[in-house]
Amino acid sequence: MSRGRRLGVLACALLVVLAGCGAQGVDRPETATATTEPTTTTEQPAVGTTDAPGDDSDPGIRYRGDSLSFEAAPVFDRVESLLGVTADPPNAVSVENASTWFGTNVTERRAPTGTGRFGALVGVETAGSYADLRETPNGATSPFGSVRLYPGSGSPAALEVVLAHEFVHVVQFQRNQVSAVRRNVGGTSTDARWTARSIVEGVAVWTETQYVETYGLDAPTGGERTTTLYTEATPGTPFRHGQGAYRFGYDYVRNNSPGLDRVERLYERPPTTSEQVLHGLDPSSEPPAELSVRTIADGTTWRGSATDTLGEAYARVVLENGVSIPDSVDAAAGWGNDRLVSYRERPTANASFVWVTRWDTAADATEFRDAMNATLGAGGERTGDRWRLDGDARATTDRPGDTTVVVTVGDAGLLDALDLSLDRDTIVLTTNQSAANTIWTIDAAPAVTTATTGPVTAERPSALPALRTTPRRQFAQTSLAPQTTTPEPAYAHI
Repeated sequence: MSRGRRLGVLACALLVVLAGCGAQGVDRPETATATTEPTTTTEQPAVGTTDAPGDDSDPGIRYRGDSLSFEAAPVFDRVESLLGVTADPPNAVSVENASTWFGTNVTERRAPTGTGRFGALVGVETAGSYADLRETPNGATSPFGSVRLYPGSGSPAALEVVLAHEFVHVVQFQRNQVSAVRRNVGGTSTDARWTARSIVEGVAVWTETQYVETYGLDAPTGGERTTTLYTEATPGTPFRHGQGAYRFGYDYVRNNSPGLDRVERLYERPPTTSEQVLHGLDPSSEPPAELSVRTIADGTTWRGSATDTLGEAYARVVLENGVSIPDSVDAAAGWGNDRLVSYRERPTANASFVWVTRWDTAADATEFRDAMNATLGAGGERTGDRWRLDGDARATTDRPGDTTVVVTVGDAGLLDALDLSLDRDTIVLTTNQSAANTIWTIDAAPAVTTATTGPVTAERPSALPALRTTPRRQFAQTSLAPQTTTPEPAYAHI
């Protein structure tokens, strides 16, 4: 990689919930959202509080459902003190059991779409089961300040630290810091969402660490906990991608702010790529490389529609499915920029994908392509320059320029129809009329603009005047975001 980065230490609308316990949570049914209180729980004062008839004393922060062995209000006071702020505490904390937290039929998962489908095609699939997380304390906080806690088998000290983490999110939402960091990172791509989350969660994890050390709790610090969870996460999974935002976000926040009471500058001037977070880089350094992608449907029904930017953090996770973790770190470290373009032959068909990647140097591009080939080889059978993957999908890699590698995965028809070319600094993706298609179809797909550099534009064949629309920002489904325990983009818990 270039510029010495190998020496480095290392998702649209407002997130519905932030969470922060021992691990990223699960994508639960809509009947158990963080903004809807359970209807079957009872409400009781926190331990040590009173709520007798005629008693005008402050009942503190109540527990709903089950209770905990410590009072919640002093935990909130301590978080305020560590952050150097004054905030309004929540009225209650919902303490949930496993059936409420995880929901029913947890082994049934929807088929992934968007970036989640791309990840599944190249091996980024959920490993393990929800049973792996049933012993782990977890929590969730809504933008409206409601807090939920799942105790698992955590000790009282561990649960207190989880609650402190959630109370950090209560403060962040009240002070509009969550929306500020997302706005200042910019965009809603997979990489932008991960980057914004790394700051929000990094502050909460650092607060955990200071909480344990300041008040002498017999529990792992936030830094120790997130390092353990990230290290033990199954390589090449959405969970590991999501957990990385905690792990590396903690390092970034700790190393780039003089104290917890001075983190405001990170919300206002955050890193803008996962590359900057992973390598501890200043937001003004290592901006994304220039990358423009143009799609042309030359009389075919295959049209590029939506785009995403996956980023270096996601590239690492993809490559972990084919090479060792150290090798995936090295192969992803030369990341300069990328675009993921979705293709469908017809509106109701499953998506296929073209992942255009730009690298800092030709050597970096070679290293990535070799690792990507190994990843495709680990998940499929190679014939010539193509791999046959699970579910009859096909994949191939191309090198249209010294610093550009293109990965195409999905229906074999797209691989047959797609031509790649380089027009100065623009990667041109042309899908041609196949022999089976005898009727020329006008491609009326709108132009699509990505978040950081040159646009991904959709054109009709040059034989007719090009139909353009005003470029707009549009991204494919992402995350989880692939950062949860499913390929879905719901950053539900932390």
